[in-house]
Order: sequence, then structure tokens, then C-alpha cells
Amino acid sequence: MLQGPEADEVYRELHKIAAIHLSRSVRQPSLQPTQLVNEAWLRLHSQGWKSRTHFFALASRTMRMVLIDAVRYRMAEKRQADLTSITWTPGWEPSSTAMPLESIIEIDRALTQLALKDERKARVVEMRFFAGLDFQEIAEVLEISLSTAKRDWEFARAWLFARLAEAP
Repeated sequence: MLQGPEADEVYRELHKIAAIHLSRSVRQPSLQPTQLVNEAWLRLHSQGWKSRTHFFALASRTMRMVLIDAVRYRMAEKRQADLTSITWTPGWEPSSTAMPLESIIEIDRALTQLALKDERKARVVEMRFFAGLDFQEIAEVLEISLSTAKRDWEFARAWLFARLAEAP
């Protein structure tokens, strides 16, 4: 267990990742960054990690799953069965634009389908979009070259764009 200044630094980084997730996920989040960090930590603390970057990638993935669970819960509460499609333009890059609940579910479904085809490319999207990691950090976590990380991002981005354009 971390203590002292190192723990404070890790917590600040986790809080920053949580804020990124919340800013890119729902327009009126039901979770605050601190709550998201705490929930993710409860799910994450028993897992092993290889490095600091790997830990933060796992933390980001866990936060994504916490948010998806929260979105599904909110949608079930509202009994919203019909989902609307979202617009994702070619050349899209991560931004701080919040999305409606339906969009989060669509992206999660598409990302799950991509993971079935190519797990690594889906992980690149998770780390780039949800955690805000740069390509060098992604390459380190996945133990691939920088150019492979960039190619995976380009492919995954195009694949997701096509998949989301097909969404009902």
C-alpha cells in the first residue's frame, strides 16, 4: 500500500483520469471524480500491474467500466429502450466534449465488438480516449512499438467510425 507523497501523487493522477472520463462521458454525471476514483480503487486494488503506466491504464479501464455500469443503471431507471445514433466524424480526436447517455452505450458496444476482433486495438482506444494516455505510454503498456500504437489507433478509429455510422 502506498503512503505519503507517493500516494498523494498517485491519487492526484487517478483523480485527473477520473475527471477526463467524466468530462467525456455524461453531460450531467451522477458521479464525482472522487467517487469514481474510490469505486475504481475498490475494483482494482487486488489486481497486479507491471509498471506505473500499466497501473494507470488498468485504472482507466476500470473507471470506464464503472461509468458504463452507472450509465446502464440510469438508462434502466428511465426505461429508455430506444437509442439514438451519434455522429463521429473521420479525423476525430479525443476532446472534452460530453456525450449523451445513449452515445456512451453505443461506444461501449462498438468497443466490445472491436475487442472481439482485435483486443489490442480496443485497448489502444480505451487508453487514448478514456485515459488520455499518449502513444508512447500506450506502446509501453502494451509492449508494442510507437508506430504500431499509432497504426492501431488509426485503424480502430476508422473501424469505430464505420461501426457507429451503421448504428440504428
